Amino acid sequence: MAARLTPPATPLLVGERHLPDDVLQRVLVGLPLDDHRAAASVCKSFRGIITGPRFLALRKRYGFAERGVVTVFRGDGVLQIKTAHTDDIMATIPTDDRLSFYGSTTDGGARLFVSTRGSGIPGQNGHRSTPGQILALDPSSRRWRRFATLPQVRGLHCLMWHAGLLYVAGGISSSTGIPTNSFHVYSEATGLWEELPAMPHACVWAASGVIGNELFIADGMHGSESNTLQIYDIAARTWRLGAPPPVVQTPGSGAGARKPKGVVVDGKLFLFSSRLQSPLVYDPQSNTWTEEAVPEIHGTSVLHACAHEGRVVVVLWNGEAFERAADGSWSRGTRAEAKRCVSGSVLLG
Repeated sequence: MAARLTPPATPLLVGERHLPDDVLQRVLVGLPLDDHRAAASVCKSFRGIITGPRFLALRKRYGFAERGVVTVFRGDGVLQIKTAHTDDIMATIPTDDRLSFYGSTTDGGARLFVSTRGSGIPGQNGHRSTPGQILALDPSSRRWRRFATLPQVRGLHCLMWHAGLLYVAGGISSSTGIPTNSFHVYSEATGLWEELPAMPHACVWAASGVIGNELFIADGMHGSESNTLQIYDIAARTWRLGAPPPVVQTPGSGAGARKPKGVVVDGKLFLFSSRLQSPLVYDPQSNTWTEEAVPEIHGTSVLHACAHEGRVVVVLWNGEAFERAADGSWSRGTRAEAKRCVSGSVLLG
């Protein structure tokens, strides 16, 4: 049975009359997502409807569905799903596994895929290893399911979606503690994994993205190096190396992996990292990298980043948020919770 909306504590008054609940719902579902946070703060009645379990379904029914940014946090024995436009918990997923902060992607529609890291090292202290899971989250319906079990016990891997297939690349093996170059694809249609040609370099903490019919895995850590670009041709099933990201780390940042966040917008791959003086932008047409000056996030640790409606959305470790518009200009966004999480833009409602 569908959950009922919480009745407003104080009905909205229009002149001398109360506005009926169903009419109030119809009014609120037409508000853009960006206005929901402000509307929910008006009164308890508004907040009860906007955060209610059926609100997004009503938006879909009346033709107001739009894309929104959702975040997934690790709580006490659960994963919490929040919407950036209200910062309210939409749903919780009970799990003892750790969230992999590099293993997430969307299907371009309503689903966000996240990875859990599993636990244990085989034979260590008598514990059994538990392979991580890939969870498919549908924030609009507040539903989730276990989508697939990772083919290997690993963490800090790349996760990419393309044409009904989910690709898993690299990461660190939980059985050896060593970065791996393994590469697998999962078919939603068949429910089967397939091992693909291994990457030229093992990597962990890498940024990834899909442009056209190619997969891009940039930076990360493999041995003592971190500045590589590995490109996979989906049709030919072959790897090649692209121009390596330039080594332009912030002064005093030291050596080691830059642990970048990757975002694809307008056919280009953006890299964000606290070790970078400025975001790096890769253009596959010219096979070149450029720096994009953004004083607001210069040398600041990036908590998470995603592409949203042709924009780049970046949240820093201090909770400050910034957005890059299609014209390349940057502006301050809505402040977010400063906690480790993964994020993605999905269809809400």
